Amino acid sequence: MSDSANIHSTGLVIDGRGILLRGPSGAGKSLLTLELLNAAALRGQKAVLVADDRIDLTVENGALIMHAPPSIGGLIELRGRGIIKRPHVESAPVHLVVDIVNKLIRLVEEDALVTEVEGVTLPRCPIPNRSVIDSAHQQLLVHEAISALPPLKTRRVKKTA
Repeated sequence: MSDSANIHSTGLVIDGRGILLRGPSGAGKSLLTLELLNAAALRGQKAVLVADDRIDLTVENGALIMHAPPSIGGLIELRGRGIIKRPHVESAPVHLVVDIVNKLIRLVEEDALVTEVEGVTLPRCPIPNRSVIDSAHQQLLVHEAISALPPLKTRRVKKTA
């Protein structure tokens, strides 16, 4: 990996959508990630962790790609239990950035729903922390942001005669 940045964040993939969760230490990124993974599994969606706490980022062909640092891929902290393992992937494109913020804005302005990371413009979902809203509300905000994403591009396989 050349020209990579290592940032304080958590990465996961839900139903093919790469999600980068950012926020200060102790903001609840790990717990929200575990809840999102569990909820997706209950809905029958494929959901995997990339890494918790630190993510390596690269830009490849104009897309932001998140990578699990080798020593922490698939590991996530569950406070009160310790470090636990979850199914994971080594890397995935980022489709959505979720930022844990300190206040609830009732009607979010359109310009607050995009962000730039490593020169790549991406959809953004601001999520108030748990001192402002509860877990169910946080998850609803993330699910709505995922639903608003454009459809994933699928590769067409050419059939030969």
